[in-house]
Amino acid sequence: MDISVEEDFSQFVRELIKNGSRIDDRDFNDYRKIEVIRNFSKNAEGSCYVRLGNTQVLAGVKLEITEPFEDMPDEGVFVVNLEFLPAAHPEVQVGPPDDKAIEYARVVDRVIRESRFIKTKELVLEPGKAVWNIFVDIYVLNDDGNIIDASTIASVCALMETVFPEYVKEGDKYLINYKKKTDKKLPLDLERIPLNITFAKVGDKFILDPNRYEEMAADIIVHIGLSDMVNSLQIEKSGLLSLDEIESLIENAKKARVKLLKKIIK
Repeated sequence: MDISVEEDFSQFVRELIKNGSRIDDRDFNDYRKIEVIRNFSKNAEGSCYVRLGNTQVLAGVKLEITEPFEDMPDEGVFVVNLEFLPAAHPEVQVGPPDDKAIEYARVVDRVIRESRFIKTKELVLEPGKAVWNIFVDIYVLNDDGNIIDASTIASVCALMETVFPEYVKEGDKYLINYKKKTDKKLPLDLERIPLNITFAKVGDKFILDPNRYEEMAADIIVHIGLSDMVNSLQIEKSGLLSLDEIESLIENAKKARVKLLKKIIK
């Protein structure tokens, strides 16, 4: 779409929402159809493919043994990376992750990290010397909006499927045999499963799980990270929300999380 066509279509979407409709006939508080395939990659320690409407992402987990951070000598390490593959959308350029990908990775990282879903203190092999490092790599295969919710679902499900590989210690070094997996899973607090719930404000209406066209038409996009409590609130695009609007969105996000958990958790 060129700029003029995009502007015309965004206005069309805005008019639809103003009149109480969406381009895919969903209710304002409905997610698109969700498909979750666990253990999508047999080579990763854990993986999950998620399709949310036409948005498709793949998350893979890789475990390494490294030194801990100096300020957290008794905790394991957790890192999230996100990349839009060139085929995800015509606007994606070949090369390293752009600012959008980096920011989305930070949001997913924050939602999971702040939830304390991963029991990082149980990832320590030798305090101050050796801990497990959890890398989550997210690949956006097709971008049709709401990448953060889809990526968080994929990451959480991949973490829930992750098992430790075998390793041995020789002298001061830890050697991992990635070809042999144990039956030991990551230490996770399943009472704190984190999810991100995204709303778009279009005019004076709020809609859940905006697709790409609705994101283009939105005045504000709000990402709310939830586990057993609110862990993060991120606003994309410029704009202000009232305290009443924020409180209402949080309550709706809590309800959406409960419904979402029933769809994605075994």
